[in-house]
Amino acid sequence: MKFSVVIPLYNKERYIEATIRSVLNQTCDDFELIVVDDGSRDNSLALARKYESGRVRIIAQENQGVSVARNTGIENARGKFIAFLDADDQWQENYLATIQSLTDKYPESDMFVTAYTVDMGNGKVHYSTRLEPETGCLSSYWLTLAKGYDFVWTSATVIRRDTLLRAGLFKPGEKIGQDLDMWARVARINPKVAYSNRLCVYYNRAAEQNARTRVRVAWAGAFLKDLEEELVNPRRTAEEKASIQHKYDKKMTVFIFTAILAGEKERAAEALKQWKGEKNTTNRLLRTGLRIARWMPNWVCRFVFGIRMKVF
Repeated sequence: MKFSVVIPLYNKERYIEATIRSVLNQTCDDFELIVVDDGSRDNSLALARKYESGRVRIIAQENQGVSVARNTGIENARGKFIAFLDADDQWQENYLATIQSLTDKYPESDMFVTAYTVDMGNGKVHYSTRLEPETGCLSSYWLTLAKGYDFVWTSATVIRRDTLLRAGLFKPGEKIGQDLDMWARVARINPKVAYSNRLCVYYNRAAEQNARTRVRVAWAGAFLKDLEEELVNPRRTAEEKASIQHKYDKKMTVFIFTAILAGEKERAAEALKQWKGEKNTTNRLLRTGLRIARWMPNWVCRFVFGIRMKVF
């Protein structure tokens, strides 16, 4: 079997049927679908079970978090490649066929991605970075970190199962950024990323109960540690380190700002002291702004953060 599609499911009754149907409608039929219900308290599991068949397996477990749910899917998978899909996103019918062409054309890569559409809500739509030519194989995952939306993003990413097992699977307990941590560990094994610029995936950023709304403080601890390690990795080129620094600065900014919003100002102050990497004009300005934000009224900070959430 070529592909095992893994969907972690938790309280997504409004979306899960459309998500499952988007998989079953694929023009490429060399796949199995594994839905791992992580202790949903709504009607999600019952709706998913309507599609159970020889091709669609439903696994129900106690709530242990999205990392454990994805790991359960990977461990039970029979496919050579693992295709990830969140329970509120959807694929175009040509998604797996597009990925299959990439796996055939670029066997040197372990990571395969397509471009995707971002539904911001209220009729606003954004798009991930679309490179030219239409397909290619990038030599370094680390260089993708300077791009707009994550170039390697969960619902538009397929990875060889053997490589995921070598990388150690997803880390339990990480509330945010566990996917980015996974890609970083895969990239340490094989940094190549094969891509298609076709818009094959729909990212429902406006869906309820996503990580952006559930997590008060955006502490992507495992991924930040990955970035800190790579900033001092002698094997990284100057260009790669600049890209890594760019991503690190963005993640630290969101973490510290959300800590301020949550009233954890001492935690924010300590993080500002621990900021790693090269001091450049951009992150100097960011840190200055965050120091000022510590002393601003909360309503001002919330207003600024609200604008940020609407544009990115």
